[in-house]
Amino acid sequence: MRLNIFLLFTLIFSISCSFDTLIESSSEAESQSKKIKVGYFSPIYASPGSDILTVALKDPTPFEETGKIIHYQDYIFINKPQEGIHIVNNSDPKNPINEGFIQIKGNIDMAIIDDFLYADQFSALVVLDLQDLEHVSLIEDFTVKEIFNYNRYWAFDPDDSSDEYEFYQLESVDDKQGIVVGWNLKIRLELMDFRRYPFLNNTSDLVEIVEEETSQNDINGNRQSQAGSMTRFLPVDNLLYTLNEWELILFEIAENHKPLRFGKTGTNSSAETLFRLNDYLFIGTTTGMLVYGIDSPKNPTFLSRIDHFRSCDPVVADEEYAYVTLRGGTNCFTERNELQIISLKDPENLEVVSRQILFNPHGLSVYEDYIIVCDGTAGIKVVDVSDKTKPEVVNTIAVDFAYDVILDYPKAIVVGGGKVYQYNISQLPELELISQN
Repeated sequence: MRLNIFLLFTLIFSISCSFDTLIESSSEAESQSKKIKVGYFSPIYASPGSDILTVALKDPTPFEETGKIIHYQDYIFINKPQEGIHIVNNSDPKNPINEGFIQIKGNIDMAIIDDFLYADQFSALVVLDLQDLEHVSLIEDFTVKEIFNYNRYWAFDPDDSSDEYEFYQLESVDDKQGIVVGWNLKIRLELMDFRRYPFLNNTSDLVEIVEEETSQNDINGNRQSQAGSMTRFLPVDNLLYTLNEWELILFEIAENHKPLRFGKTGTNSSAETLFRLNDYLFIGTTTGMLVYGIDSPKNPTFLSRIDHFRSCDPVVADEEYAYVTLRGGTNCFTERNELQIISLKDPENLEVVSRQILFNPHGLSVYEDYIIVCDGTAGIKVVDVSDKTKPEVVNTIAVDFAYDVILDYPKAIVVGGGKVYQYNISQLPELELISQN
């Protein structure tokens, strides 16, 4: 009995002490908290068939932002990331004419086969008839749905309204509700514990509660195109090769130009770029370069790979060497920036023979003993690779930003920073400016 009474008193004492401690802890926590504006973002969805997803030819718009580029006959087609494609008549390179803009929300990549444009629209592959460029039309029956992964947060830019809140949270995306085309923002004043979010300690005191509803980014033997080195779409004979993150997807192009699902194979790496040289396919990935044999285009055969530190890397090649730019930065997981030269003498045993340090390289192209590299804000670099073991930067052209390049000898077409540059490259390593738009 004495033991039981002792245990009872011990339990009561413990509860009392715990309760006092809880009160003290709660008071302490409140003293370390502060009310701040918190932004809650919820997705705005659009279903297939919505006006916002309509593909249409519009009047020409300025080159505010330039992405992927392809060259087809006398025309240049330039992607505006996530918005669509500029049509530029380049029959006179000294005076290229911006003739129109094809609105394709969610577009990043494109290729042209016999006057038919193949482009991604979020998760779909769409086909447009370009036979009459004044009346570009979508062939709705040719659309292949739900084939690509896409950036579900493409319309999200917290900086657009960052002055309205000090912390934000994103609601998860439900793909069953449709394509995300914008984000609703609701701002609340909430008590935040600075022990959990120490980076909020410098926020200023607020004097009033804010409840407001706003909307952010609410966005009401074939003739084939030649692509830059950053492309994920590549025509190969009567096929269209495409990349979807960790896989290579093949579409067979029927006689009426309808894309037919044909096959796909895993790359075992996050694949980013495609390049073809004769019977070889080169895939640039974030962890290395892959080489496939495509003497039978419907059955690409993996031959070898060469790994590198995690990076972003387009690739081009000539008969004996591949040239890869490795780029550092936020999305590329490294701070190393360089050009690598890789021997292809034995395609099944690849070897890096040399490296050239660069600033922030993106696309590139090769012509004879020279590599033209788009080196981001460091401009356009011409690298002499006549001695493959000792590459040397022999010329630099200052531009605001260089993203990708296509060679159409004797011209080089460079895009970046919302501009299109054309150069005469007949006197390499010199580049003579033909036009700038």
